[in-house]
Amino acid sequence: MTDRITADTVAEAVGLLHANGAETARTLERAAQIGRAAGVGRVTFEPGWSSSYLEVDGLGRHLEVVPANVAMNRAAAADEAIDDLSARRATVEQTLVRLRAAAALPPAGTVLFAAACAVGASGLSIILGVRHAETVAVIAVSAAVGAVIRRLIGRLGGNNFWQAGAAALIAGLIGAAWVVLGDSSALRLAAVCPCMVLVPGPHLLNGALDVAANRLPLGLARLTFATVTLLCISTGLLLGLAAAGADLALDAPGRDIPLPFDVVVAGVVAVCYGIFYSAPLRMLYWPLLVGGLAHGVHWVAQENLHWNGASASGLAALVAGAILGPVSRRFRMPFAAIGFASVVSMMPGLLVFRAMSGLVQLQHADGARATALLAQAINDITMATATVFLLALGLLMPAAVDRVIRRRRTR
Repeated sequence: MTDRITADTVAEAVGLLHANGAETARTLERAAQIGRAAGVGRVTFEPGWSSSYLEVDGLGRHLEVVPANVAMNRAAAADEAIDDLSARRATVEQTLVRLRAAAALPPAGTVLFAAACAVGASGLSIILGVRHAETVAVIAVSAAVGAVIRRLIGRLGGNNFWQAGAAALIAGLIGAAWVVLGDSSALRLAAVCPCMVLVPGPHLLNGALDVAANRLPLGLARLTFATVTLLCISTGLLLGLAAAGADLALDAPGRDIPLPFDVVVAGVVAVCYGIFYSAPLRMLYWPLLVGGLAHGVHWVAQENLHWNGASASGLAALVAGAILGPVSRRFRMPFAAIGFASVVSMMPGLLVFRAMSGLVQLQHADGARATALLAQAINDITMATATVFLLALGLLMPAAVDRVIRRRRTR
């Protein structure tokens, strides 16, 4: 019979990983690992959104954890504690103490978080083809102010929806002021780019991965959470722009940048996303390298092979997954901490914002204009959905192939 401390240790580890952004497959793998290390006969984990079920040696309990947070420092600390228990470098009691300490780890400091938002949003504007240094400065200020507001609302008890919506509203208002001053292009980058760092990429990717693995209730719950967050961001952005009578042009022309620029800036943006997720700084050189490489693959696929954005994103994620899967196992790093940060800058937030803007404009349009708006909005939503699932598929396929190979070698 498993004693209370052992059962609590298993529950603490599983709940910590599930609540802080680890992909479900890894959480299930870690649950089995800590069960073996603790001498437990069998561990069964059935992950859910608001409540999950854990059975340790026949004794079941409900874990009341909601996987709405993304804190990779906590997930990484849990991984280290599980590995030390497996290697007999720590006892079960010591592991329980470490896991509870990991659960109390704070997120990235407000100054670092705001700086990462500013640099990340500015980097995205460069990737999208910003032309004026003044616009980049406005984007950086807007994103930093939004980051501080998010942290303030969080301390006052506001949930993720309020935080994202308020930051997007600020970005929209600053973007509207830029329109009034006559310095905004049709791309509206001053308003859009600070909102793109709000896009809940890990939840979209985790949700898509869960759906692909037939964990439909959890996957749909994650995707619903991400969708509502996107609606809050879009609402705040469009309300802010409406202050100047502006909106997002659905057919604004894209702008190309040179491949070296794209690769270097994308690597920096990937590091910023790692900071958003509170990943340990020692891990962020992997997103720097692989994030830049993935964006380079994306650039070549679009510019030279003439693939569409969704297919190019899927290929880039496939390359990132093939590299980072073995890296995460070799160096004992959470795949979510380095994998998601490397590809999440390719999340189709801009398409979602444009689709929402088109639907809002639809109520005042008629005839051919209404038809064009509806067709463009449907196309943007379709392309955004395809991009999310191809990104998830690209990350999933290398891991699936690796598992098959390892099983055959074991047999």
